[in-house]
Amino acid sequence: MHTFRAMNTQFSTIGLPRASQAKAESWFAFVERNLSRFRPGSELSALNRSQGRPFMASALLFQALAGAQRYYEETGGLFHPYLGKVLASLGYSDSFEKLSSGEAAHGVPDAEPAAPMPICEEAPATLNPGMMTVVLQEGYAVDLGGFAKGWSADQLSGMLRREGIRIGAIDAGGDIVLWGVPDKGWEIAVANPFKPEEDLLSLRIGRPAGIATSSSQKRRWTDEFGRERHHLIDPRRLAPADSGLVQATVIAPTLTEAEVYAKCLLLLGEEKGVPWLREKRPDYAYFAVRRDGSVLRSDTLERYGSEEGDGYARAI
Repeated sequence: MHTFRAMNTQFSTIGLPRASQAKAESWFAFVERNLSRFRPGSELSALNRSQGRPFMASALLFQALAGAQRYYEETGGLFHPYLGKVLASLGYSDSFEKLSSGEAAHGVPDAEPAAPMPICEEAPATLNPGMMTVVLQEGYAVDLGGFAKGWSADQLSGMLRREGIRIGAIDAGGDIVLWGVPDKGWEIAVANPFKPEEDLLSLRIGRPAGIATSSSQKRRWTDEFGRERHHLIDPRRLAPADSGLVQATVIAPTLTEAEVYAKCLLLLGEEKGVPWLREKRPDYAYFAVRRDGSVLRSDTLERYGSEEGDGYARAI
């Protein structure tokens, strides 16, 4: 296992030769330099300053944003990569390491509850694939966040597979992409959101997959008014999610898909989210943790493996 830091989180690669480990470090550093909203000099920050003017994007930014836009449309706006200004207004205007240093985050006082947002009537951005341009509407800012980590890990796994790496794993801060299958399968542990040092359950995965976890217990901060916030914003209310679920883990064919749908499941909660996910993606497996600590499980886990093993990499 090779471990390094990038994109304000810890990455690990498993089963890669040294040259591929170096490529992984270089790739994620490149993604961070260009797709971080916390870096004033990043290409993403330049796009966010464009505000209504056509922006000529690089292949990296355009492809990442096109992927995010696809899921914005597919989920009816529930997955919303254009809430950067909302996050900043709530105090999440710098990397989380700086927010967690003990100082209050500076946001703005609560406004009246927002009306439900229209479902994909007009996208906050218009992408032109032929010209590789993006027009971002005024009032919006792109925040790719966890999507960028999952998407870039999927991109790297594809590069490595094309280079002949038949079996490997990339852990992007706890969200994991697996390709190929070791003789005994992959053993993955999902952490308890209330006691992160403890495993909630262990899984043995027997096929290539992406595993992502969204948790309202992580990336929490207190703003200057003493209110506790977290980074998972419900676009229907423009406020941190409060659905009754505190954590959701989704297993899907790719990490990008798992990342998107884990977040949506947590935002919707058990009553609405479970039937929504079953209808849209009946082949995905999921685990979710309620506020009281009880666990909600799907009946589709056998598609990917079984609930057993001693834990190999932590999926949170």
